[in-house]
Amino acid sequence: MSLSIQEFTQQNNEPQWLSVKRMVAAKIAPTLSIENQQRSFNFNQPELNYSELNTNNQANLIHKNDRVIAMDLFVAASKYPELIQENLMEKAIPWRENQLNANHLAYLQSGGFVFIPDNKDIKTPINVSRLVKHHDQEKHLLIIAAAGSKANLIFEDETNNSNNDRIMIEVLLGDHAKVNFYDAALSKAKNSHRVLNAYLAQNAELNTYVGLFNHFNSRYDSNIDLDGIGSSANINLISLADKQQKQFIKTKITNQSEHTSGIITERGIVADDARTICDTTGQIKQNAPNSYSDQSSRLLTLSSTSKGKIDPILLIDNHDVVAGHAASVGRVNADQLYYLKTRGIPAKEARLLLTRGFLTPLINKFPDEDIRQKMIVNLEERING
Repeated sequence: MSLSIQEFTQQNNEPQWLSVKRMVAAKIAPTLSIENQQRSFNFNQPELNYSELNTNNQANLIHKNDRVIAMDLFVAASKYPELIQENLMEKAIPWRENQLNANHLAYLQSGGFVFIPDNKDIKTPINVSRLVKHHDQEKHLLIIAAAGSKANLIFEDETNNSNNDRIMIEVLLGDHAKVNFYDAALSKAKNSHRVLNAYLAQNAELNTYVGLFNHFNSRYDSNIDLDGIGSSANINLISLADKQQKQFIKTKITNQSEHTSGIITERGIVADDARTICDTTGQIKQNAPNSYSDQSSRLLTLSSTSKGKIDPILLIDNHDVVAGHAASVGRVNADQLYYLKTRGIPAKEARLLLTRGFLTPLINKFPDEDIRQKMIVNLEERING
């Protein structure tokens, strides 16, 4: 039985502030704007049905002596309102910004919350995959790393039983915090949309490693705000599109303050009749002298019907900076392919070796061996297919 937003929040014992926030979001959503490119991912409202809250506390079990919090987002909203109320879809993904964000908050079905305490250096990678229910359409992760903390977080998404799949990830870093976030997207949903936005305080550092291996139409949005002096971010992204898949990737790093650094590195493979579009932006604001912005995007097309497009953008409002970009779209290197074939390697296997070599440097950065193997097997099966 489908529930109203109010009934759903009551069933989940959500605090009143969150219930009201959801209902306001639903009310104002139709009045908010939405980009044309996002319209196909502004999914219909999902059915809100009561289900047991996700009480998996895996990270707490691993790091119980480090005071790490990892729990269901709705439980955390009641237990830690001082952390959730002022941060959930307020700083990194503002819920009032557009119609899509407002609808996501209003009809949010499941989510996870992770908090790394001050000055804690967590050596063991934390897998946060089980904090959300992957069969739900609207999912959310809120990650807060307090001042001076360090952590490696892993999220693996293998949704395979939904027409529409969305996860929004917010990462908030305090002064001098450092987080490496590993995101393996292996969804088999008909339409997959994931967002990773971040807000960085002074001298904070965020490194994201993203593998977009979704099987059908997908969109990826990432917007990192370098608000604090001396903060830095690196987006490392690899993608694979095949068959008739349509893939849109939009990444942006904004240097808001001085001595900040933003680097975007993207590599993608486009096979069969698929199409991939990369929209990459580096922006340096006027109040950000002595800053650095760089982007490098490469797409490898495997057939005459594979389509790739890269749109690199630099928006520079300060002269005392260093900025640059590089972009290329091309076929498998004919000389390299010929060299392998002359060494007795069949053309099909030679092409696979070259495409593996194109992506494996970033795949190997994932700390989880099982995830690395899944990504390599996924790549081989789809390219050979």
